[in-house]
Amino acid sequence: MARLTSVAESQGLPHEGLDYLETFLMAAIDAALAAQNAVVAAESLGLGTVYIGALRNRPEEVAEVLNLPPHVFAVFGLCVGYADSSVNVEVKPRLPQAAVLHRETYQLEKQDQEIALYNQIMKAFYNSQQMNVAGDWSEHSAKRVAFAESLSGRDHLQEALKNLGFELR
Repeated sequence: MARLTSVAESQGLPHEGLDYLETFLMAAIDAALAAQNAVVAAESLGLGTVYIGALRNRPEEVAEVLNLPPHVFAVFGLCVGYADSSVNVEVKPRLPQAAVLHRETYQLEKQDQEIALYNQIMKAFYNSQQMNVAGDWSEHSAKRVAFAESLSGRDHLQEALKNLGFELR
């Protein structure tokens, strides 16, 4: 939102609307949509990609390393490159469509059977990739949100964003 701040100031206009959560959320969504389009383009060229959400663990340090001005936040990183063909990797399975697609109304209770199946799929994936993940997907996911400390620093995100110039009213 640094660009809009600069543009508004160059026009001699206030930029109060940038201080609201809605504007921040819209910017984060725009970043995600742009990244997804970049991923589709990269993959069409035979490149691999990996999103790096861990940038949000230490947003102020990331801003300093990247020399970001106020009102700029690294939502995530995106690695792009060619995969090492000597390493046996698989694409991580995603939740089945039946667990995430809702028609007309949100029906949370219908996902239980699909999540149970996904737990089995993910256990097999973790094993095939020799990943040291305790339990199944449900247990692993629940532990990632069990406590504020489970957020790996993201429990301080609102404070960090304010320090980076975001009011978030």
